[in-house]
Amino acid sequence: MKDKPVRLEENYELIINGYSHQGEGIGRVNNFTVFVPGAILGERVRAKISEVKKNFARGELKEVILSSPNRTMPLCSVYHLCGGCHLQHIAYEKQLEMKKGIVENALDRIGNQNIKALPTIGMKDPWRYRNKGYFQVNQEKGRVRLGFYKTGSYDFVPASGCVLFSLQINRLVRYLEDQLSLQKVNDCNSKTGGGNLRNVLIRESRSTGEIMIVFFTKKNNLGFDQNVLNDLVRTFPQVVSVYQNINRSPKAVLLGKDFRLLKGKPDLEDAIGPFKFKISPQSFFQVNIAQAKILNEKILEYANLSGEETVIDSYCGTAAISIYVAKQAEKVYGIEVEKSAVRDAKINCELNSISNLKLFTGKAEEWLNKWRRSCEGVHLIIVDPPRRGCSSKVLKGVIKIKPKKIIYISCNPATLARDLKYLTKDDDYKLKKVLPIDMFPQTSHIECIVSLER
Repeated sequence: MKDKPVRLEENYELIINGYSHQGEGIGRVNNFTVFVPGAILGERVRAKISEVKKNFARGELKEVILSSPNRTMPLCSVYHLCGGCHLQHIAYEKQLEMKKGIVENALDRIGNQNIKALPTIGMKDPWRYRNKGYFQVNQEKGRVRLGFYKTGSYDFVPASGCVLFSLQINRLVRYLEDQLSLQKVNDCNSKTGGGNLRNVLIRESRSTGEIMIVFFTKKNNLGFDQNVLNDLVRTFPQVVSVYQNINRSPKAVLLGKDFRLLKGKPDLEDAIGPFKFKISPQSFFQVNIAQAKILNEKILEYANLSGEETVIDSYCGTAAISIYVAKQAEKVYGIEVEKSAVRDAKINCELNSISNLKLFTGKAEEWLNKWRRSCEGVHLIIVDPPRRGCSSKVLKGVIKIKPKKIIYISCNPATLARDLKYLTKDDDYKLKKVLPIDMFPQTSHIECIVSLER
């Protein structure tokens, strides 16, 4: 094995000439790649090597020798530790340019797609957009704290003033820390197996201001008495739903099967554009409502429906996209593997008086194969898979159905590029548009809408 040009724990000067798909700065030592989190394109930095692999190394930023004009002061003092919004040091307009570049690089390098993405659609105010947070529970010197784990570890970082949540959620977090500390609530210790309270989920409806709280415990008992809940809803009348989720598993699994409504009503209601949605404790719902509205409107724009089309939404979830499309199509078929999501989707259809959307529970690849045998024509197939992208069976099923258009929504440029390579390999489909939308400002995550036509 060749000697690497860098050594662990040693410092090197680097010029940053690119970004990784995670937004880390990329420099080189004798043409050997070094990733430096916190470094910006064009900067000269000093980094201490913390990890060396076969083809790359990772360095800890120690000094910015020549700073970029795009470097800005982060709003959060622990952003570099928490890892939840690790691009705060980059001016927002440059974050948007960087994300466009990440998408184009993945499409070119992995997908063999020679196409320029449209400018990333960002937010006017890229802060306090998150309507949901899972908070870890930790004890420090007898005080209960809510926060997050440092990226890649179980090191706890307090987050009672997180700039991605509303001021209302942050006030609630500080209140819960005070009350749970007074009650001497024990956090669940993953190393010893002791304690009880594992996590706290807070969801906020941006259309009504109402809040749902879920306490995740290891045992049947909450660890505090009913008076705490009574005081909670009296102090915060916005809290209209309180649950307990019991998860006895020793594994790091978030959800247990047992949900218990402790106080208030079973659901929240929120809205994306003109449409309302019921949100249960386990519902998937976009965490950034403002950008979700733009996403759905762009899907409609690219679909360009006349009211006579048949549409398939192959990963429909709780039907947020399907409901938008149903208002402009003749028929929409939604497929979703999670039974709870389909249940929520049916409720959402009733809530919005949607009668031309049929929902099915099952795997997309199996359902698409059955559909193909029915020989019914399809104008548009919408594909919105999880981060891992689509299986080859799903992509093969889409191609065999031969829709006139495909709209692919992705949260992972790498798997998007891989799947587009498959969809376009035999010239059945041509890639028409690529639009990044910044659903998660201050982070490296990027959502993309892609339009393909036969």
